[in-house]
Amino acid sequence: MKYLCIDTTTKVTALALAENDHLVAEGFLHTIRNHSERLIPMLDQLLGAAAWGLNDLDLIGVVRGPGSFTGIRIGIATAQGFAQVLKIPLLGVLSLDALAWAGYGRSGDIVPILDARKNEWYTARYSWNLSEEKAVCLDQPQAAKPGQWLEKLAALDRPVWFAGDAVANAREMIRQILGEKACFLPEFESLPRGAYAARAVWEKWLEKEEGEVVVPYYIRLSEAEVTWAKRRLEREAAADGR
Repeated sequence: MKYLCIDTTTKVTALALAENDHLVAEGFLHTIRNHSERLIPMLDQLLGAAAWGLNDLDLIGVVRGPGSFTGIRIGIATAQGFAQVLKIPLLGVLSLDALAWAGYGRSGDIVPILDARKNEWYTARYSWNLSEEKAVCLDQPQAAKPGQWLEKLAALDRPVWFAGDAVANAREMIRQILGEKACFLPEFESLPRGAYAARAVWEKWLEKEEGEVVVPYYIRLSEAEVTWAKRRLEREAAADGR
């Protein structure tokens, strides 16, 4: 089975082409240009390099969040468009589940941290069961305050490997709180990769074996939704005061 995977949940545009559990091609761009500018040209180059056409695809995989609200929408809309036109299944996976593959084979826990703004991280905690080649989720995806989350991790009696786009700016704080328990991956392994998404999609396909309706996974409301809800409450309060 041949499939395409798309991850635009962070500032990285990550794509992969895979056949079953074999990675065929991978694209990675971490530049100031936005996803809408680089996604399709990058995909076109990747397909050309692999000598694949869109009609060769049997499945589309997409990372559906958490992460950038705009990036999530771009990735899902693109994936849905291809799946509908090609009449092939669509599968969605979580960004944190995909990033857990950055810690494959490491002893200790793997903790992805993504910048959620508002002094929060999107995060979760995983441990690898290598005999089954599966990441076990020990703490479910959440939006967490960095200090509180790190204090919880510091109480664990094991190494903690960090991955994700929030690592670069948080290294010193992580070291201060976790000390020698803090472990860091090289940046090229730590950031979202098409290969991680492809592996997460393949594992899900083996379990699910069918497509699905993919919806964004935001964890919390977007700023626009918060503003809309606030204004609605203000209008309702004003109406009740008449």
